[in-house]
Amino acid sequence: MDKKLEDIKGVGPQLIKQFRKNSIWSVYDLLLRVPKNYENFSLTELKDANHKDIITIECVISSNLTLNRYGKTPRVTFTCDIDGQFIDVVAFGKGYLVQSFQKGEKVVIKGTYNLYYHQINLSSISKPEKRTEIKPIYGLIDIYDKTVSNIIREIYDTNEDKIYEIIPENIYHPLNYCSRSVAYKKIHLPETEQDILVAKSRMKFEEAFFLQLKWMANRPNQLKRHPKPYDIAKVRAFIDQIPFELTKDQKETVNDVFRDFKKDVASYRLIQGDVGSGKTIVSLIACYAIMTSGEQVAFMAPTELLANQHYQFFTSMIKDFKILRLTSSTKHKEQEKYDLENHHYDMVVGTHALIEDDVKFDKLGLVVIDEQHKFGVEARQQLIDKAKHKDVLYLTATPIPRTLAMIMYGNSHVSTIKEKPKSRKVVETLIVKRDQIDPLMADIKQATNRKEHVFIVVPAIHSELLQDNIDSISELLETFHFKNIFILHGEQSKEQNEVSMNSFIQNPGSILLSTSMIEVGIDLPTATLIAIFSAERFGLAQLHQLRGRVGRSYLKSACYLISNGDDNERLDVLKKTNDGFKLSEFDLKQRGPGDFIGLDQSGFPDFKFLDLQHDYSILLQAQKEVLKLLDLTDFNTNSKYKYLNRFIHEDMKL
Repeated sequence: MDKKLEDIKGVGPQLIKQFRKNSIWSVYDLLLRVPKNYENFSLTELKDANHKDIITIECVISSNLTLNRYGKTPRVTFTCDIDGQFIDVVAFGKGYLVQSFQKGEKVVIKGTYNLYYHQINLSSISKPEKRTEIKPIYGLIDIYDKTVSNIIREIYDTNEDKIYEIIPENIYHPLNYCSRSVAYKKIHLPETEQDILVAKSRMKFEEAFFLQLKWMANRPNQLKRHPKPYDIAKVRAFIDQIPFELTKDQKETVNDVFRDFKKDVASYRLIQGDVGSGKTIVSLIACYAIMTSGEQVAFMAPTELLANQHYQFFTSMIKDFKILRLTSSTKHKEQEKYDLENHHYDMVVGTHALIEDDVKFDKLGLVVIDEQHKFGVEARQQLIDKAKHKDVLYLTATPIPRTLAMIMYGNSHVSTIKEKPKSRKVVETLIVKRDQIDPLMADIKQATNRKEHVFIVVPAIHSELLQDNIDSISELLETFHFKNIFILHGEQSKEQNEVSMNSFIQNPGSILLSTSMIEVGIDLPTATLIAIFSAERFGLAQLHQLRGRVGRSYLKSACYLISNGDDNERLDVLKKTNDGFKLSEFDLKQRGPGDFIGLDQSGFPDFKFLDLQHDYSILLQAQKEVLKLLDLTDFNTNSKYKYLNRFIHEDMKL
């Protein structure tokens, strides 16, 4: 039976309470709480030290320690002998040293080296026999790092460490990674910096392995099928009648999709493109091709607003096939569903209504999921399962950093559209303080006078805590005597919101006051100004999406970020770039992968070691090993892989 934490020598009732405060309940919990950092006490050659370097030297105290008091801070000074070379040492706030050390003692001192004064500003001093070359920094609440290290050393000295291996040896050993048990010992009790590197390398691979295992095991199955028999002549004629030329990125993405269609296995592809880059027309070409092959298409959008917009666009472009709109507000649903099942419709555009059990198809050949990250895994899969061959296109206007896209879909299944139509103007982004909005109101007045459309976005509908909400900004706009103000938010009925949106679109020179509901799905060429109040309350990617509601034509456009605070570092990043891919990299650094794509909701580990931006080679290596593993005929039945199967299917945490 494993020994309890309170049974370990040196762990008393008070220390147990402190461990509980840090959510450490067992020996295993403590061992898994790895150091946040390390302080290196490796000895420094003084001749190699530069000005202001932090150095560690072994020396002999060659003078008496002198205590001087200047104000409230005591200062201790003394001289040290380093193999015949003398150096002055000064220690602030360490008056106790006078009683603890004396002339002639051999010591190890650490501090900041002043080259010009040939002096060390002391940070720590110890006897040589007590020197630990590398000191782990745990940063636990109310527990000294030294105490943690002593307890962990006791655990290892008494063989009470029980670190369970979770990757089969036949996977990690040929790759020259150490075992999990060895890695944790080196992490806690490193003798050299190389020990830390060896341990971290193993743990990076472990995190990459389980990340890849979750994604690769749940990717769409590439089932055998015949190549899609689309009519290339009709497809070319359809592309020719598009009233603008596709960009280079759009053409390359169309080619990627059609290469998938020519394969003898069902395809899945992520098409990611920045706001306004033209993903929709690419997906429409793919949909049209499938319809020429005699199969049906299902196109699912996250909101009724976006579904309606897609439906209107698709029906304006396609005249030789029948398209159905299916949402929660669709009338005569039973008849429409009957007609869809009997192939009286070639394509259906809808919302979550498409995943209902009684929505059936005659021959569903392609599923397109727009803004795919806004749907849960289960919702996406329910629609995909209605397709016989599971050909899927995922669309997203929230660019995913390269490594994350590779993790989620594999390199060969990702198409990226960065280039925007030449007619599009760069949106000017301005940051203004809440109490300095008169110039903004003047710009709104000018835009509405030019018969252009204006968006105003707030973070809340009603709020006593937030200054900016639908109610307060509505009153503010009235004080500036604006007319034609339409309101959109979640507490209104769908009918009310539909009336507001249609009225806004049909009235040039009007204003739409909304919550973030307009984040996706509004493509209005005459929209030239968006003002986002309390901008600091929105995520960076969300702000970029909202900014994308304007600048969708040749008209000059602007985005105002109204801030209630002085800390605008994040907003400055948005101001400096219109590139959603650069913003996504910044988001990844600031927020981490869990928050970025919802990994924390999917059984993924918190990354303590893996850096998704810089550990690309480890991610590729892990992906290769996972794919080999999943191809094993006995993977689901071999007891050696029982833990891995549980991780895949039970959303276990490591």
